[in-house]
Amino acid sequence: MNTLLICSAALVLLYGLLSFNVSRMRLKRRKYPEITEAELTKAIRAHGNAAEYIPLFVALFLYFNSMEPSVYVAGIAVLATVSRAAHAAGMFLIPSVTERHPLRFYGALGTYICLFALGGTLLVRVV
Repeated sequence: MNTLLICSAALVLLYGLLSFNVSRMRLKRRKYPEITEAELTKAIRAHGNAAEYIPLFVALFLYFNSMEPSVYVAGIAVLATVSRAAHAAGMFLIPSVTERHPLRFYGALGTYICLFALGGTLLVRVV
């Protein structure tokens, strides 16, 4: 089982779902004006936030996948994938993007930790 490829696939699917959700919400809002601007904004921001991080993670996972297997990098990949999913879930559990939710916080925190860990690992391999 290739953890890095599974995490890449999961992140790509998450990104696709978030993209589809924005389209769905825009269409729904045209038919049903009771869909609020806040609901549409949540969908757009969840997708936008994912667009900022998921491509970078997938690129790093694919790069590290071409190297020799590492349990450390595989663990970071799992944490990054769970963090991105948690952040997206936290975005949908709040009434508006100005609200806070623990899943959103821990998802963002996990994302930052994983970015620094993967960036540091990449730097160590280059030097």
